[in-house]
Amino acid sequence: MKGFQEIASAVAALAEPAALATLVRVKGSGYRKPGARMLFGPSGVRTGIISAGCLETDILAQVQAVLASNAPHLASYDLGSDLDLIWGTGMGCQGRAEVLLERVMPGPLPNWMRRCCAMLEQRRIGAQGTVYAVRGEGASVIPGDHFVLGEAGLDIPDGPFALGLRSALGSAQEEGVPRSHTLRAGEAELDLLVEPILPPFALWIFGAGEHSRPIVRLAKELGWFVGLVDHRPALATAERFPQADRIVVGHPPDSLRDLPLDGRSAALVVSHVYEKDRQALETLLESPLLGYLGLQGNRQRSLRLLKELAEAGHPVSPEQRRKLHFPAGLDLGAETPEAIALSMLAEVQATLAGHPGGSLRDRDGSIH
Repeated sequence: MKGFQEIASAVAALAEPAALATLVRVKGSGYRKPGARMLFGPSGVRTGIISAGCLETDILAQVQAVLASNAPHLASYDLGSDLDLIWGTGMGCQGRAEVLLERVMPGPLPNWMRRCCAMLEQRRIGAQGTVYAVRGEGASVIPGDHFVLGEAGLDIPDGPFALGLRSALGSAQEEGVPRSHTLRAGEAELDLLVEPILPPFALWIFGAGEHSRPIVRLAKELGWFVGLVDHRPALATAERFPQADRIVVGHPPDSLRDLPLDGRSAALVVSHVYEKDRQALETLLESPLLGYLGLQGNRQRSLRLLKELAEAGHPVSPEQRRKLHFPAGLDLGAETPEAIALSMLAEVQATLAGHPGGSLRDRDGSIH
């Protein structure tokens, strides 16, 4: 749900009604996955992104009608047809997309948005469902209904779709990918987008040198939570790292023991102070949940650090070795601090997303 909190903040700040566009189904090629959202204000102000420019102009033309009717509208686009190239969006993207448009009002956040934001902020996993089409008689839900599954349970009205809704949301939480479902009960049928609620990737950087500044900037551009840890108070400051979400000043291991690490968290050891890097590496290797651990520096230095850990009674296990990357980063030919930061963050992204990090040219099948 990347960008969801930005969308929610924009909704909370509304002074007049706006239209929320949600990409609910994609067939074929698509720039964004289902669940991408964009907020359209009546004056044309936009927050978020749902395509590479294929859909936004047409959707904006429909905003006034949605605001006037207060009824959700499902817009369908065939971006692969010859007619689209002539009369439609003209993008030739070879995909089909459906976008749900809903009116949102100024005032308190809708309950479903508030619950999703709370779960993202607290780094709790769940699922969210959006009903975008209903056909037939006897359905207990309508287009625009939202359901959130989390630790507080799932509030679903009794009716023929209750069991199917629970199952679909549970599957999204377990699988971690958004999907469209068609549920049937008697004469009624509904289309539902289910999407996992997954906290953003978290990156903890041990080392507040000058080379860490582009790492922090680029990671925040990706929408990640970014934490910075260093034993030097003169370097680990909000003035030098204004984008950092949290700054911890202290010596390892104490400064690292209480970090909120989970499977969607990564750590980069980049202080370039040998003894501190060794202490940080030893502490972070002990975290069973950490999804990625990167050590910057040449291979010989890294092997020496691991050798010293083993001699001190802390050998690296096969499981720890699988999550440890040294030298950290993908082979991009990086030389400048910015390019090196890109190399390391690209490896973090690929690892936490479960992808190999190779060229898309060489990937068979869908790229998503």
